[in-house]
Amino acid sequence: MIESIILAGALLSGPATAGTAAVEQAQAAASAIPRAWRPFASCVSDRESHGNYAARNRSSSASGRWQFLDNAWRVRGGIEWIVVRQMKKHGASWEVRKRWYARLSATPIYRWPAWAQDAAFVGVVTERPTGWRHWSLPGHRCQSLVPAVAA
Repeated sequence: MIESIILAGALLSGPATAGTAAVEQAQAAASAIPRAWRPFASCVSDRESHGNYAARNRSSSASGRWQFLDNAWRVRGGIEWIVVRQMKKHGASWEVRKRWYARLSATPIYRWPAWAQDAAFVGVVTERPTGWRHWSLPGHRCQSLVPAVAA
């Protein structure tokens, strides 16, 4: 009941200000990069955007910290659903997930909050056996940092 009252207010100000501890906890957990993936994530983040969540590629639709291709991920990859699944794993209610799905779907990736961009990355590398290959660049040092369980 309290969550729904707070969420009703969030409709006016956007999901980022929902403010409940449970929502913030789910967002933090969904975006936490697993220990085994941290070296790879750090390398990819540095290579793709120098850690800039607002980065935009001048010659493609790639954007955000992880340089997701907006045109490919939004149509085929359902990147918003990946974020929502990560939130579900960490206890976010259906109402919260539904609002975030709508918000993310209507927003360019480079304008997503940092936690959502990171949750998308986490979902791609942990939910998909070869998801890390989206950042594959043969011969680049990041390749050697892929955890053994995924390689």
